[in-house]
Amino acid sequence: MIANVTGMKCNACGTVSYPKHMVCPKCRGERFTDVVIEGEGTVLTYTDVYALAIEYETRYLRLAIVELDGGVRVTGQLLADKPKLGMRVRTILGIVRQGGEGAIQGLQFVAV
Repeated sequence: MIANVTGMKCNACGTVSYPKHMVCPKCRGERFTDVVIEGEGTVLTYTDVYALAIEYETRYLRLAIVELDGGVRVTGQLLADKPKLGMRVRTILGIVRQGGEGAIQGLQFVAV
């Protein structure tokens, strides 16, 4: 099990990204420092995904793009029964699904 979710901070321009990329989406830099993705933010958009791989035990996943208070936008699973655009959430590390090698963890959001 992992202890936290990490993104990347570009050593050239300071842009923080999650998920990680091969090059910085802002300046095309190729050197990065790992940073922990955590905190509170605002839901910008969300969608329900029903076409899931067979490994998922749930009917659907609710995914959201959240702008964290530090300005970075991240994608993760939204754990809210009645989501709304603009709602405040906080990040947690949770089990997204069970895989052949055990639990698969990822970024999730819960209402504040």
